[in-house]
Amino acid sequence: MTVPPTTTVTATQASRSFAAVLERAKAGERFSVTKNGEVVAQILPPERPANGAAVLAFFADWEGGAFDADAESAVLAFRDPIPSDLERLAWAEG
Repeated sequence: MTVPPTTTVTATQASRSFAAVLERAKAGERFSVTKNGEVVAQILPPERPANGAAVLAFFADWEGGAFDADAESAVLAFRDPIPSDLERLAWAEG
């Protein structure tokens, strides 16, 4: 996973365009806020929980590009069930 570069802004710049900085952070951009040339704060994008597809993509890109089917099944089991899954479960139990 690649970490995007950090944009440096002064406290004055951040203050004058705070709403825009927040929107850009929401979209994934990272900011270092400086005052008198010293970093005093960071504004980071919100953490996004990994879903099964993101985890599978991570492992697919990993050196070697493959992992065993049991691991894939375990990752897929963490996704939210969709209605058809629930119907099949009810049918199987019933």
